[in-house]
Amino acid sequence: MLNLILCELLKLKRSKMIPISIMGVLSTPMLMLLEALQTHFDKPELAFTLADIYKSSVLYSMLLTNMIIYVAITAFLFSREYSENTLKTIIPIPVSRSKLLIGKFCALLLWILALNFVTWAGIFMVCGLYHIVFTLEKYSFSSAIEWLPKYLLGGILMFLTISPFAFAAEKTKGFVAPVIGSAVIVMGSAALANHDWGAFYPWTAIFFLVQGKINSNGYITALSIIIVLLLSAAGFVLTFYHLKTEDLK
Repeated sequence: MLNLILCELLKLKRSKMIPISIMGVLSTPMLMLLEALQTHFDKPELAFTLADIYKSSVLYSMLLTNMIIYVAITAFLFSREYSENTLKTIIPIPVSRSKLLIGKFCALLLWILALNFVTWAGIFMVCGLYHIVFTLEKYSFSSAIEWLPKYLLGGILMFLTISPFAFAAEKTKGFVAPVIGSAVIVMGSAALANHDWGAFYPWTAIFFLVQGKINSNGYITALSIIIVLLLSAAGFVLTFYHLKTEDLK
């Protein structure tokens, strides 16, 4: 199984998907830096801290930029065998189709967690530049490290809600449908991010879970978790069922 995971990670590396995805998730730290600069010049009397910047960044990383990037990586991992006609050469190898998919999902999870870590570290570094020039209140590594578990939890939750896109990539044997679907999902997430009903929308619910906003909105946390798990389970089941029953021609 470890060899399968390493193989999938090497596919990402050889396709230059790794450096491209890293540059993509670093857009969130840059957006936060621009937001901090804008606040500093427009409202110099307004004080904000490193924790405030991390709190604002969760919206970008979980609902906007990072989500689209993770769906693109998912589409690449699960459609490449079809687009490059390599699946017929892989299937005869004495490795079950289920293990092949497990390897892909494990590689996807590891890379999502790694990219969330890159986002977290990137925010700390760009805020360090801001702190050197303008001074940022409560800027410290201890303050930043408090947000790392939330970023890792967010990565796991995002991985769970991405499973349907893996099925879409397999079903359509391409890259386009999952990416277009992610754009629609992101638009819905942005629309519901400030509404209580977002607790019932899986992709916004994970944002609420990380922020701890569900109970304050009057809903039960367990309900949102169940919705996310049901969506995830449906995506996993459909993905495994499709590959196991597909007749390769």
